[in-house]
Amino acid sequence: MDKDIFANMSESRNKEDFLIPTVREVQQMLAELLSHGDDITWDLLSANQETILKSKVNELNEVSSERTPGYPLMFSSIWGQRKFTNGQSLTAAFFVMIVDNVTNPKLADQSRSWHLYPVYRCRRCVEDKNIQASSLNCCMVYVTQHATYSNWNEFLNLTTFGPGVMVTPNRGVYKLIDGQVELKTYLIEEQPVYRMCSKSRNRSITPETLAVASKTQVIRENQRRSPASVFTARIETSVPFLTCERMLNLLLNPQDVQQSCDASELSTSLILFTHSVNNLRLASSMINTNNSTKILVDRLKCVFTKISEESARNEGNMDLIRSANTVPTKEELNELFNPKKKTRQNKTKKPTDEPMDSPEITTVNIKGEDIKLEDYGTIIKKHIVCSESFENLITCMSENLEPEMFKLILQLMQTFMETTRMELIKLLKYFFSTESVLHQIILCIMKHQSNLDINEVKEQSSEILRRVRYFYVSCSPNSRPEFMKKCEKCAGYYDVFNK
Repeated sequence: MDKDIFANMSESRNKEDFLIPTVREVQQMLAELLSHGDDITWDLLSANQETILKSKVNELNEVSSERTPGYPLMFSSIWGQRKFTNGQSLTAAFFVMIVDNVTNPKLADQSRSWHLYPVYRCRRCVEDKNIQASSLNCCMVYVTQHATYSNWNEFLNLTTFGPGVMVTPNRGVYKLIDGQVELKTYLIEEQPVYRMCSKSRNRSITPETLAVASKTQVIRENQRRSPASVFTARIETSVPFLTCERMLNLLLNPQDVQQSCDASELSTSLILFTHSVNNLRLASSMINTNNSTKILVDRLKCVFTKISEESARNEGNMDLIRSANTVPTKEELNELFNPKKKTRQNKTKKPTDEPMDSPEITTVNIKGEDIKLEDYGTIIKKHIVCSESFENLITCMSENLEPEMFKLILQLMQTFMETTRMELIKLLKYFFSTESVLHQIILCIMKHQSNLDINEVKEQSSEILRRVRYFYVSCSPNSRPEFMKKCEKCAGYYDVFNK
């Protein structure tokens, strides 16, 4: 073993507040968060959900008085790849680690001296025209902070991360084989000056910046709004670090939990992994336990397992596509029902006072009338992905609606889930949840029948369901088979969206 590794291990044990994990330990944690067995996973954003991607990329932005120029470039480069996915965004984050203190690539994954770089892969091709197979062996586009690569070989050969040993999941796809992350190593040589000019602009996460981030207080503006709102941050230090590093430090060093984040800040950062705009209860649970990583992994595993079960009903080995959970906070939902009545933030209750787990809602009492959710079918409960979002919707409905309107909306949700949902999944090849359907029904009613007249909503029931169906169809990332062209570089097919 290289002597540098022994030195690094000794140094890490001497640090009281921060135990430096190895490259493999870091990638194992990331793989557990971002993968599902040996499936390939993607995050779907519709054409009008760019704010969510901005929030994700913002987590990879430098926290300082001056924003890194890589933020707008990285976002626009990722968002521009929608041309290959029918105008929708289909991406997945992964992380590259560069080790420059070992000469033997076989020892790189045990090093405790590393640079971690975020990368987004974007779907380009699929293995057949009917989108019935995985895109794992097809062309993908790779986007870093300052560059875009059209395929994996180009990414390896033209990388500007700097010389050393690159440790990364193959083709940017995390796989867990018998519970262990599968990693590939590549020797990256010194690049010509014209390619190295951007190296210094690539901000990396290191053990040192993680340690700084864990001890520096960040004050985020606009915390009253959901994490999908682009925020500003200010700190009281001249040492820059990436916004997500405080959250990553919590996951890699749970003993640092008290110094790392409060619930509001952590909730905002979790959008990087959860694809959800509302993570307050999850963040509170993580802070109130010594095993925050397991709580987050279990939440994400539950989501991908539900998606996998739905995908298994279709023939072939398909990609797992996770749509965004855009159900906002209780406060914003209440403002949706009462747009003229702005609710004030409750300052008497801290976010960390949120319960780690709340009892499951089974019965709702509205003006003395008990309404049982089980009366609206078992499929509703079966396909809830985020109980917090579902409970927020039910609670706000009960506080703002009359009993008959409440029951009518539940009936509409039941009808859609039982008659339309599976048909759409087979057509669109991606999973959507109970809370997503309920949210879209509410948005549709508040847009077109904002007076909440029960008779009008009943008369327009079919139209409401039609509009909700159209919403999901319009979010399809798949081009029509007759438009797909054979790719010259892989065995797959692709189309370019021209609208």
